[in-house]
Amino acid sequence: MRLIGTYFSRRVYWFEYDQFNLDQLPKDNWLCFANSDRKPDANKFKQFVKCGIQNNILEFKGHGKYGEELHDLFDQVMIDLELSENLNYIDIATTCHNDESYADAFWQCFFATTLPVRADLDDISIVCMDLNGKDRSVELKGIIDRFEKGWVPEG
Repeated sequence: MRLIGTYFSRRVYWFEYDQFNLDQLPKDNWLCFANSDRKPDANKFKQFVKCGIQNNILEFKGHGKYGEELHDLFDQVMIDLELSENLNYIDIATTCHNDESYADAFWQCFFATTLPVRADLDDISIVCMDLNGKDRSVELKGIIDRFEKGWVPEG
């Protein structure tokens, strides 16, 4: 995982999903922005979700053609864990952004989040990844540059 920039006091990291080194994920206070334009490997993604929950992820945003499926799989793992572990409630918001541009959905990682009360708003990391193996870190860096110049989504 590598730092690609900071905006609005949030550090943005690129996670190489193909390498699947889950030990690199933050241990607390982070959200995930994941893109998938191909049907994801459900078992692999479920492993990622379980690790994210153990590492105190705050929010998950699925994007791309299969963004809704990512969102649904994340919710399914949360429900399975609540039932199997007899947990009261896992407070992680999940959303999907299939019909929005990549930049619009990424902007929401800064300004349209649904963070739980436990979030440290002064120390949030955003972990970005593409389940199709595409490295979009340069694209994200360019989007952050646009944000710094005042760009906001239309509508």
